[in-house]
Amino acid sequence: MSRTTTFQQRAGATFRALINDLKRNEAAAASELGVDESVVLGILAGERPVTRDIIEKAVAIWPVNERDFFPIHDDAPDGLRVMRKAESVASRRVFQRGGADFYEYRDTAMSRLVMIRPEWIKMLHVVTDNDPENPTVRWNNGHFLYQFTYFIGAVNYYYEWNGRKFCAPMATGDSVFGLPFAKHSFASRDPTSPGRILALTYGGRLSGDAQHELGALGEEAARQYVLPLNDAARAQSALLRLHAANGSYSTGQLAAASGVGRDRLERALDGEETLDTEALEALADALRVPVRELVPAALDTTDGVVIVPGERAPAWLLPGAGRPAYRVKELAGSRVTPYAKSLELEVLPDPVDRYCLTTGLHEYGYNHGPAPVTLGWECDGSAHRTVLEPEDSFYIKPHVPHWFTAPARSDPDAAPRVLLLRVGGKIAGDTALEASIIGRDAISRVAFETTCWYDRGRRAGPEDAATSPGRTGSSPERNASDGVPAPPRFPPVGNARLNEERPARAGPT
Repeated sequence: MSRTTTFQQRAGATFRALINDLKRNEAAAASELGVDESVVLGILAGERPVTRDIIEKAVAIWPVNERDFFPIHDDAPDGLRVMRKAESVASRRVFQRGGADFYEYRDTAMSRLVMIRPEWIKMLHVVTDNDPENPTVRWNNGHFLYQFTYFIGAVNYYYEWNGRKFCAPMATGDSVFGLPFAKHSFASRDPTSPGRILALTYGGRLSGDAQHELGALGEEAARQYVLPLNDAARAQSALLRLHAANGSYSTGQLAAASGVGRDRLERALDGEETLDTEALEALADALRVPVRELVPAALDTTDGVVIVPGERAPAWLLPGAGRPAYRVKELAGSRVTPYAKSLELEVLPDPVDRYCLTTGLHEYGYNHGPAPVTLGWECDGSAHRTVLEPEDSFYIKPHVPHWFTAPARSDPDAAPRVLLLRVGGKIAGDTALEASIIGRDAISRVAFETTCWYDRGRRAGPEDAATSPGRTGSSPERNASDGVPAPPRFPPVGNARLNEERPARAGPT
């Protein structure tokens, strides 16, 4: 059974991991923070909160940020959250654009555990044509999150890419994947149609800590990370130069270590030649990186979107023929977000056995009818179930076994259909690979650290404290921008010149 912890206990584990990384034991941390050691011991035991005063002292003397002290709230301790239609209706708000009612928004199920922001949106503006330049259509400015959109009724989807506007007439069951910051809008084609969408927005790898890091580095530095993905040779060149600069490799060294001819390598670095797999594998070995780090992402979007008409969406039976449990339809998605999957699940009556669905992704779901469906799940060894009425929605944690059932109906078109969006959150891709390298035992300490990084063989005493509280050298300087003592600084690293007539150049341009 999994460990059940409170927010305060997780805050204590977070504090333990933080002082371990800073190589402070309980006594040293207490001395530098100017508190009694019992305060630190209480925090580590999950018996005392980490107060604002302690956090302010810590960020003044240590190279940490305020947000480093706060764990995530677990708002789904039973494995899932359900939002009923009535709760969704209660969140209703109408926004105007151009002085007239344009959209009605409603919240659906959300969790603090993952950046999925799903909205029910009704189009209040009706158009009589499919003109992308229709002057009555009010556009947004784009937004940071990726968007999966599922259409219910006669809705026009408007989108813009590289200054060109498009209009795609959509119907129930159609879906779209859209890239961040692409301008778009929606309007109804028929006032008698439902005319609504499920706009399921979600964060990618740039959300959270990465976004904050870019903000601190600044706009100009942020631009340096952008690869020219519209040109395969230039994109590969940028990746090669990035990794060469990271290790301060010269062109000659890379050529000699990889066995790739110097002239050929120089052409690749100039973006004049695309290297084959054999050459990339040799260079990856020389650079000590996985070969996939040298392969630029291949965009599969067209004008910033992937549109999948419902009638042409791939579909299959699960687990297979012979009284299957579900008919699965794969909706819009992209290789840009490989750990996001959108599906429509038709719940079939009377399967031979309930068929559990278990995935390492966070899962959002919405019953768009026309009939109720029973959702069952297991959490901490116990089975649970709840009935989802049409327009109820839910969130399920990763690795929670769950299933859907529905009674037989005389009308096959009355089978309930559940819309699913699965998103990897922060533990996917390279992060999951790193967790695998750390191993099962150690990953438990990553999730909930309770152990000092060394064995003292005795309780910490005054002799374990830092000899000069809050300092690792001379008195800390004042930080002119913050008005607080600056954390100790590492000496600057010089830029050594290579005795090479042509060094490999720095990262992507």
